[in-house]
Amino acid sequence: MIEATFRKTIEQFSDIVEFVEKLELSEEEHISKVRAKLKLFDGSILWIREIWIKGKIEIYSYYWLRPDETIIMGWDNAPHHKKIVTFPHHKHVGNKIEPSQKVNIRNVLSFIRKFLE
Repeated sequence: MIEATFRKTIEQFSDIVEFVEKLELSEEEHISKVRAKLKLFDGSILWIREIWIKGKIEIYSYYWLRPDETIIMGWDNAPHHKKIVTFPHHKHVGNKIEPSQKVNIRNVLSFIRKFLE
């Protein structure tokens, strides 16, 4: 189920996703995991990690990198920036940490699509 959902989302963004370079999926009784590396049409890379528990994303990280693998922007909910008002949700913009709402792969790809227009 998680694979079909992931592939459908990627298809909806085929104008910016050139190909899926790496994809690891695992599904257990109530836990699904997604790890992927997407190559975008401009040469940038999007690393994706999601852990779904009982049908909801509980842990996520999405890192958009330049071809030299320096960070453009990253979103995650790792609980290590406790002073951020949206804790644990935050984003990395270059070397800065900023507040962020909870995001998913569709939000991130929509943001990247608009940014690249």
